[in-house]
Amino acid sequence: MSSLAQEESRSISLNVTWGWRKRFADGKPVVPFSHFLGYDRGENGELIVNEEEAETVRLIYGEFLSGLSFNAIGRKLEALGIKSPAGKDNWQGCTVKSILTNEKYKGCALLQKQYTEDYLTKKVVVNEGVVPQYFVEDSHECCSYVNTFAPP
Repeated sequence: MSSLAQEESRSISLNVTWGWRKRFADGKPVVPFSHFLGYDRGENGELIVNEEEAETVRLIYGEFLSGLSFNAIGRKLEALGIKSPAGKDNWQGCTVKSILTNEKYKGCALLQKQYTEDYLTKKVVVNEGVVPQYFVEDSHECCSYVNTFAPP
């Protein structure tokens, strides 16, 4: 009986994986909206710029381009009372770096950065060429005024 359940789990996993890969192949970006600063989910799941949060993203880019470090930007955001993408009062340098290096803030999307290695353990790993990745330019409206920013 357990082998039937395991086979059903594998079949469901393959179907879900196929659906995600089809979405990626169609160039539809997927983001964790609950922790993604500057965008809201549109009625069809598309990225819609949240102007209030986009101002914070623009501030982060501007401060970085003026020479501030990730940590210094985080301290400035804390001093201004701006909450992090997770809704916390403190900002980590790695959070600022994540925003600056995420291609979605340029209006592009790199899809399938990670994949589920094993359907039983549901272990997610970084995709290093094992499954196809898709880079979609102009997939959505840019939330940052820096449309050509390329971090070091």
